[in-house]
Amino acid sequence: MTIEVRSANNPIEPPSFPDDAGADYFIREYRTAVNPARRDLLENKPPLLILSPPADGPDARTRRVLEALRWALGPEHKRVPHVVLHAEEDVPLLSMQAGAGLGFDVPRNSAPDRFPHFWLMADVVAHIQESRPGSSGLGARKLRDHVYRQRAERGGLPGFLWHLGGTDTAPIGGVRGFFVGLVWHSLTRTLPRWAWAHRQNRRLIRSKRSGWLGRHLNATAGGAPVFELLDQVGARQSPRLNLEPGHPRHKEGLAALELLLLRALLEDLHKPAVGRFLPKRRRRVSRPVFLVEIPPEGAPGADAAERFLRSFHTLQSGLDGPGPLVIAVGRPSAALQTDLGVERTNLRRASTLLHSSNPRPVMVPLEDEPFGRLGLQIPPVQPRKFRMGWRAVTVLELAVLAAALAAGTAAPTLWKPTKDRSCVGGDRPVAGAGQSKLPEFKPKEWYAQALERIKQQNRKAEEYAKDRAVRTVVLFESSPPTDAQDTIFDGSIPELRGIAMWQEWLNKDAASNLSRVPLRVDVRQATTGFTNASALARALIKEVRQEEQGADDKKIVGVLGYGQSTTETRDAVRLLGNADIRMPTVGTTATADEMQGETYWPFTPVNSREAKIAADFVAHSNIVESTAQTTSKSATCVPAEQAVIVQNPGDLYSRSLADRFRRSFKGDETVINFTQGPQHIETPADTQKATSPDRLAGQVCQALKGNPRTVVYWTSRARDFTAFVNAMDVNGTCNENGLTVLGGNELTNVALTGEYDDNSWLRLYYSAHRLPEGDHRASVQTKQFIGHYNAEYPKDPWRHDGHSAVSYDAFHTLSMAVDSAHSGASVDRDAVLTALRNGVHFDGATGGVKFSEDSNEPPLKKALVILRQLADGPRAVVACGAYNPSALKEEQGPPCPP
Repeated sequence: MTIEVRSANNPIEPPSFPDDAGADYFIREYRTAVNPARRDLLENKPPLLILSPPADGPDARTRRVLEALRWALGPEHKRVPHVVLHAEEDVPLLSMQAGAGLGFDVPRNSAPDRFPHFWLMADVVAHIQESRPGSSGLGARKLRDHVYRQRAERGGLPGFLWHLGGTDTAPIGGVRGFFVGLVWHSLTRTLPRWAWAHRQNRRLIRSKRSGWLGRHLNATAGGAPVFELLDQVGARQSPRLNLEPGHPRHKEGLAALELLLLRALLEDLHKPAVGRFLPKRRRRVSRPVFLVEIPPEGAPGADAAERFLRSFHTLQSGLDGPGPLVIAVGRPSAALQTDLGVERTNLRRASTLLHSSNPRPVMVPLEDEPFGRLGLQIPPVQPRKFRMGWRAVTVLELAVLAAALAAGTAAPTLWKPTKDRSCVGGDRPVAGAGQSKLPEFKPKEWYAQALERIKQQNRKAEEYAKDRAVRTVVLFESSPPTDAQDTIFDGSIPELRGIAMWQEWLNKDAASNLSRVPLRVDVRQATTGFTNASALARALIKEVRQEEQGADDKKIVGVLGYGQSTTETRDAVRLLGNADIRMPTVGTTATADEMQGETYWPFTPVNSREAKIAADFVAHSNIVESTAQTTSKSATCVPAEQAVIVQNPGDLYSRSLADRFRRSFKGDETVINFTQGPQHIETPADTQKATSPDRLAGQVCQALKGNPRTVVYWTSRARDFTAFVNAMDVNGTCNENGLTVLGGNELTNVALTGEYDDNSWLRLYYSAHRLPEGDHRASVQTKQFIGHYNAEYPKDPWRHDGHSAVSYDAFHTLSMAVDSAHSGASVDRDAVLTALRNGVHFDGATGGVKFSEDSNEPPLKKALVILRQLADGPRAVVACGAYNPSALKEEQGPPCPP
């Protein structure tokens, strides 16, 4: 099969990008998104970006933008893998053009450089397109023979063996010739073809990790072979393709083939993985780029371009590993914009999203005026070049390694490695020396005291309003607890205390520092789980639009929240960011990557970073017990080989963290969807379901019996975890060697109260956002905050918890931005946003805080700690990021990412 490839590398004068508002930022971030300084940034999956020139302008404007973007990727030859997709009437499947274009003029000694999945599917799809009307396919065997013949034509070992077989008939006649031909063709054609088909079936269908085609076609590992499945695809789609091009079923057939072909290409593009050690992975230094031309609606090729973009959007959320950058230029139809759910924004905002994993497509309308004058040139990227191919380097390194091993064998006295089998954080489970009693809880009293303290500070701030600027910030907080259990499962009390502590410091400092803006805190209580977050956001937007009628100190300049990542809080963040009030919002402990908003700055590390650290930690640290636990013998531990991931599929935080851990963990995994109650659970493919703690305990024990080196990664809420622990305590059949659990910061609230101290079989690790009391690595500011907090709340069960420190620092961040926006008696919200975009830096209670310029990402290298819960309190076994200011410049090894 041959595919015509249009070369885009013409030695002409460099084209210019239209100098629209924010174009300079976009050019800078476009180049770094394609060729980042750090390889790990290639793991991001940037959103689909649509640049839309004015509707009444000539098509030359679209070509100008495309050519300017393409020029930066290689003026004379490709410097990074890319392709410009020109939608034309005779090219119904742009994925075909995309794969062929990426394989043309591949940058020398770079990766990815091979597309085996694409070419196999391209041969299949081409056959389906060429089938006669009424045909139901060649049959699985003939399809296999056809595709293998096409593979042989492309060379390599299959091509060598095929041509070695000569003609289809033996050169000599008679019985002797028959047997010679039979044996010779069996060795050069039949046997290699069978081995090749068997390998494709194993790779594409049966493999749990790489069997993407089986998942795409919803086929199980024990189902039909690969070419039977593909022949069934042809039988379904071939009759549709022979209908008139405008027929709806014809378009559905093309969409199905586009999806199949593009999925194959994306599977090729995410390999090799990003890495620093293996030669092939080291050669992945840039991101593949698709530049797509969108003709006007109704023009030839418009359907093909929009079909390609719909297919990419459908597949993007399920991508593993490095994702390509897709930029479409043209005027998309209203139907396409609706189907994609695009977010309309400007070039400056779009430039920041190029470095995020935002699944929502972004559309930037370009103004008419910049096309009438000289634009900005995009300097060509300069990716690292390699003199040798990865295969040659691999052979060389293996030779060096073999020599080193030989030398080690010759000198055995120098080669006696000893494995450390000690358990990370100690060899005793949670209870350790004995059982503990839960502290006395006074939830209503503590919550009311925290609110009263904020009200007192509000009154002090209002006293300043007589002769200086005073403003208000809104804190969205959980509703008051009704009993001790609500207190255990909710971090609202320490969060309110942290807010009050910063407000008190701010009021004291404002007495002598006139640059400070005293701030009132308006605490607005949400229902359980923030289910009414969107309604509260709409009410706030309506209120702010009418605030000119009120007093200046009541004018709202920012929002603090939210304490949880839910679908409702995500929607509320987007409402506040997209509304005309442009409300600056600083997050607290909501960590889901999906919490994206134009005016929202998350404060804590997002789930993708936490999951990478957690996956590396469980795979390489001694956390799973390998011998029976006794009082007389210390336990030994080993890394986990298998993970049981417990998630609530209806909870944004849980689903997001579980999905990202699953992508990062390299061992075997089992996903269990656990939700208590009558609500229906959607069970994704390859996952299990549990609707009661007892059933979940049984499923976990079954996994432990199958492989004792199993860790439970808990992403559901703390209340569900307590129910699970109680079920394991009563009904567990696998507690004799202990159970290792690693959870997110959601478990911090409960673990620190001593709720699990009676469970001698539980080995509990969980994440937090600051180092605990007594850790020598903590910064001066962290130790100072801990001292003040413990002095004010000596009996607080959350002394080691990060919620109070996070809310303290989040309020500090917003306060600094308000101070920067202060001009006379005026504090403008847009100026607060500008201050946040310019970056806020300080040493806080959680460690170093450094927000990057022109980015809505969390602070650079924000501290994340993994704690081991012990009888005498938590112990930090992993400390990543800027837990003190000096750590910002440190190169931290695994499990901390670069």
